[in-house]
Amino acid sequence: MTFNHKIYSTIIISFILLLFSLIVNYYNTQENSSMLKYLSRGQIKLNYYTNKLNYDIKNNQAQILQVTLLNDSFSEIQESEAFSQIELSIAKLDDFIEQHKEISEEFLQTFKVIKDRVISYKLVQHSLIVALDFKDKDDIQDALIGYNSVAMQFSKDTEMFIDLANAQLYGKIILLSQNNDINIQMLIFSFLIAILLISFSVYKFNILQSELKKELNRAEDAEKDLKLAQTQLLKYNDDLESEISKKTKELHEKIYMHFLSGLPNRNKLLEDIRFYHFTHLAILNIDKFQSFNDVYGEEVGNVALQMSADFLKEQLQTSTMFLYHIGGDEFVIASKSNHQLSNQAFIEVIETILKAFKQERFFYEEKTFQFMMSGGVAFSGHKKMLAYADMALKDAKKRNTQLSIFNDDKTLEKIHQEDIDCHKKLIYALEHNAIISHFQPIIPIQDATKEIKYESLARLQDKDGKIIPPFNFIRVAKANRIYYKITREVIKNTLSAIEKYHINSSINFSLTDIENERTMKYLFEVLQQNKFNELLTIELLETEDFNNYELVYDFCVKVRSYGVKVALDDFGSGYSNFSHVLKLPVDFIKIDASLISNIDRDQHSRIMVETIVELARKLRVQTIAEFVSSKEILNVVKEIGVDYAQGFYLGKPLDITEHIKELSL
Repeated sequence: MTFNHKIYSTIIISFILLLFSLIVNYYNTQENSSMLKYLSRGQIKLNYYTNKLNYDIKNNQAQILQVTLLNDSFSEIQESEAFSQIELSIAKLDDFIEQHKEISEEFLQTFKVIKDRVISYKLVQHSLIVALDFKDKDDIQDALIGYNSVAMQFSKDTEMFIDLANAQLYGKIILLSQNNDINIQMLIFSFLIAILLISFSVYKFNILQSELKKELNRAEDAEKDLKLAQTQLLKYNDDLESEISKKTKELHEKIYMHFLSGLPNRNKLLEDIRFYHFTHLAILNIDKFQSFNDVYGEEVGNVALQMSADFLKEQLQTSTMFLYHIGGDEFVIASKSNHQLSNQAFIEVIETILKAFKQERFFYEEKTFQFMMSGGVAFSGHKKMLAYADMALKDAKKRNTQLSIFNDDKTLEKIHQEDIDCHKKLIYALEHNAIISHFQPIIPIQDATKEIKYESLARLQDKDGKIIPPFNFIRVAKANRIYYKITREVIKNTLSAIEKYHINSSINFSLTDIENERTMKYLFEVLQQNKFNELLTIELLETEDFNNYELVYDFCVKVRSYGVKVALDDFGSGYSNFSHVLKLPVDFIKIDASLISNIDRDQHSRIMVETIVELARKLRVQTIAEFVSSKEILNVVKEIGVDYAQGFYLGKPLDITEHIKELSL
């Protein structure tokens, strides 16, 4: 197609070139015609009028000379008639020049000189005629000299005038000749180029014809190949349809089936919720499965999930309920309205499954595993049923029970909404530096020379300035994985107060904090720069959950290398605390509130605290009694020998400035 365009373009250019040549020749011919017309009419007239003027002047001079020689007189009528011819020729030349603007400037200047010369000529001629009439020889001789001088100059001017007219004529003739030469050259050149282009086009056209023949042959071959391909396509068509069906099925499975268990996934559940009217729905979640995954690895974890899915399928194989694997370690069991199943019967089914799962043993590569599941059940809400069941599951996890039921009184929904609101307040507080610390004093009760210590306790200040205690937002922070940000703010607040007021203060650290890389990185960065590390104490919380003593031990050793002290919190709440204090390098133990709160009334609590204090003395560890809420309790712990006391009786958690103000008083 491009080749054809090139040929057509070449032919079109050839014709355009010829047309252009013809147009140029046409305009040159028009110009030559105008020039010829001017030569035939104007230039001839100009030469005629110029020669006529010259003739009239010569004739007039001849008459004057004849009268002078014959010593005759010249009448006024003869004088007027003799000069009228000259003036007539001048007038005709003047009209001609007025009509023809292309007269050269030199010609016009010469004509102006002649017109001025005529006036002089007329004056000297009149003087000569007057002298002749008076027969005064001296006057005649003087007048004749002047007349001859003017006449000779007049003759030169008219001859120059004639020469200029002739020169203009010759110039036009030369220009006409040049135009004709250009026209001939242009025409020859255009025709030569056009012939070359047309010849080239014919040559290319012949090549095109040859190519077209080849293309036709190829087209015929291609048509044969196409028929063969169509035959093959028809042959493969059935296989293709089968393959498409197979891929469609695979795609459907990817979208609607869980890749591990082969059970319907969350997408399928959400679709079924729209089309079916589920009346019962339960979410089941394997307890602490993430820890199992961390210990044994993802591969073993996936095997455990497959085994769990197979177990649930087996439990429901004779049931009309739907089973879904909605992700990770979560499964859903749902029942439609036409199954005629009561709420209590559905609960019993779920409880039976949970109990059987707890007793089931799973075997893999010479390992034996046992798991527990928690469940949340909902009976209402239709499109919200999944969310309600999830709220019930969270409630079961929170209360450490196997199964929780979502009630229509909206209690769980209210709790869930409160958690959402608390999360929003947390985000606002973190963005606006509204996570603050209140400090509770820890009073030395054996040695008054010792300084008062403080415990830094996290508080949240909302938009209205209301102070929110930690038991509300700590759980929400952990659930939303922003707990480490709160720890960071407490570290910042505590170190700032230590630096400003030079007080001894402690902050609480849980196993969650120690296992968090970001928290550890931040802590040791600030300790590296802090100048008052000896005034800081880190209290270890949740010691009952310590299962990685090596990690906790390394942490204690490292913080103590910076000069920071370590305390064990809630000591005495479990028997394992005694092993902690023997294994971990600590400086303080805080005796649990459950032993202190009724020590003035319970002899067993007193004996336990006495034992702890005696053990601490032998280990050279100082003791702190928590929850000292009365004078009676304070007297008992002081009598037993506890080093420090902390509780509302001795001081409430307040802004550090309030405590500093009280001390100054």
